[in-house]
Parts: sequence; C-alpha cells; structure tokens
Amino acid sequence: MPPKQTVDSDHSDVEDAQVDENELNPTNVTKYTTAADIANRALKVVIEACVDGALVGDLSRLGDSTLQELAKSVYNKPKGILKGIAFPTTVSPNSIICHLSPLSGDAESQIALKNGDTVRIEMGAHVDGYVAQVAHTLVVGASKENPITGRQADAILAAHTAIEAAIRLLKPGNTNWEVTDVVQKIAEEFECKPVEGMLSHQIQRNRLDGEKQIILNPQEATRKEMDTHEFVEGEVYSLDVLVSTGEGKPRTQDARTTIFKRTEETYLLKLQASRKVFSEVNSKFGTMAFSLRHLDDEKKARMGIVELSTHGLVTPYNVLYEKDDAFVAHFMYTVLLMPNGPLKITSYPALDLEVVKSEKSVQDEKIKELLRAPVRANKNKKKAKKAGAKDE
Repeated sequence: MPPKQTVDSDHSDVEDAQVDENELNPTNVTKYTTAADIANRALKVVIEACVDGALVGDLSRLGDSTLQELAKSVYNKPKGILKGIAFPTTVSPNSIICHLSPLSGDAESQIALKNGDTVRIEMGAHVDGYVAQVAHTLVVGASKENPITGRQADAILAAHTAIEAAIRLLKPGNTNWEVTDVVQKIAEEFECKPVEGMLSHQIQRNRLDGEKQIILNPQEATRKEMDTHEFVEGEVYSLDVLVSTGEGKPRTQDARTTIFKRTEETYLLKLQASRKVFSEVNSKFGTMAFSLRHLDDEKKARMGIVELSTHGLVTPYNVLYEKDDAFVAHFMYTVLLMPNGPLKITSYPALDLEVVKSEKSVQDEKIKELLRAPVRANKNKKKAKKAGAKDE
C-alpha cells in the first residue's frame, strides 16, 4: 500500500512524492527489474510444468507459490517493504481466453492439459509497489520434431509479431492509436483478429491500471470515446496483445471469477463477512490484484466478495471465452520508456521458428521496416555521433 504522507499547507509534499515514486531513477528501475526477474522465473517454472496430464488448478497454485517464494529472497532490508504477487497466476487453455485461476473446489481446477492444447499463462510480481507483469502462450508437447502448424501457428505468430511491432512504437511522440492500428493490421495479415476491447495499461507505483490505455480492436463507438495519448519518456506500460483465429469477441460463461482488485470507491458495507474480507484485502494486498484463494477463509471470502463487487469496491477479472474452435494467443511485456528507447523487462525467450511454423507472414512493407528496426537506440552509435559533432 502507498506510504502515509502528511501535507504542509504551504507546500504539496504529496505531489512531490508522487513525482519521485514514479520517476524512472536507478532505485525505482531496480525495483521494477527485480519484480520482473521474479515474474520471469516464475513463468519459466509454470511453462516447464505444462505437460500432458497437468491440472490447471495445480499449475495456478504452483505459479503463485513460486512468486511468493522468490519474493521472500529480495529487499529484506529495510524491513517493511511490501512485495509479492501483483497479479495471480492464470492458466487458460484452449477456448478460455484469460483469467482462469480456479479455486480447489471448482470444476475448472481439474482440467487436465493434453498434448496439442493451446495454453496462455499470465502472472505479475511487485516489489514495493513496482509492478512487472508477463504473459506467454505455449502448445503442450510442441517441439522441433512436433512443430505447431496451421491456424494454431497463425494465432501465435500473429500475436508475437504484433507485440514486437507494438513495443517499437512505445516511443515519445507516438500515440496509443498507432499501436492499436499496427496490431490490427498484423492480425489481419495472419487472417486473425485482435481480441476486442482488451487493454494495455500505463502502470505506476501501486497502480496496475494507470490513466493511459491502448485498446485492441475497438468498436467504432468505443474508439470515439477513448482519449488519444502520447507516450512520454519515463512512463511504464504493461503491453498486452491477444489475437484470435475466431471472432475475437470475448464472452463470459460459467467459470467462477476468482481474481479481483480493490478500487478507490467507498461504501458502508452491511454484512460482517464483507467487512472482514475488505479489511483483509486492504491489509494484505492493497491495490494489487488477488485471488480468493489467497484469503484466510475461502468460504467466507466467496460470500463477502459479492457485496464488495456489487458496490464497486473491487474490480472483477472475469474469465473470458472464445468460440470452441478458435485458437487464441496472448503475450504481455512490461516496458519501461527509458532515454534510449523502450526497455522490455518481462517476457519469455523469443519464439523458435523451427517450432512455430505458419504459412502466413507480414507483407506490409512499412510494418516489415518497423520490425527490422532495433527496439532501443545503440548507445555506442549515440556516443560516436556526439564525438563526431564535437570534432567538427
């Protein structure tokens, strides 16, 4: 949770503190990269456990326990620095697009992965409120000897190519709509669709969803309502790309929503169970996302969360679905907008094109040129230019 602050009537120390805590200075960047290392390592553990027969519930709990254990080993001095899960582990197979993190008693907890299943994993860690989130897509049992092909490969390559183009546009002067449009064009090159309405967020200390957003595949009315934002050096983004071979229209079904995040709304709760849950959420998780299974009494949590959600005290992350015959791919990077360009701090190693084989590819020359460009400026070239200017 944010530290308590006092305000001098003649000077706003709070405003100064907010500037300082979101500045990408060495101290804060180190906290971001430490959180990123935790998320990346936990993601690797879950990916390696995604084998034929593995249960979704077990994998979700494995991700969370790994995040928590890794967080225990960092920033232990000075005492009192909060750290741990910023977004619970979700393991969403096949037509389930995202946010599946079932409780042990839920039927979805017993879903067993099979060779050939498309699986999307998402999670996040934080250190002192500095958040790093990551998402990755895999196919169970895929290898060079058993490559991913057809429409399954189209979705994965479309999403991965789109996020690689998008990160190259996260530079001062460019806007959120340029990212929206390039993701749309790349998806279409692979005869796919971005998943409608999905958002990338600016992130700040203790805030998963900042003011600036990037939307995918918006309806025309939504496009008109959303603001245009320019990217600014020093900002941080969770860059989130989801692409489908189907309609790209997410919908809810029967799966229980288990992940929530506290809002800034206020309401006088009437039920004692709700008040206890809200008190525990405030003390344990602050503004980070949490799973109902992280609360002390899961049964009471299921009861109490209803009133909190009804009155807007928490935001639910609903489990979303596509049509059964669709393939969906999901990648998420956490990106710091540094002076020499975007710095990607979370991801899984680059896709092996000997494992993912699509007959489709980007044909648009402008996008191909964008993808050939380096993500970040070469420091040595900058120094050479400066030296040359001095010699002149």
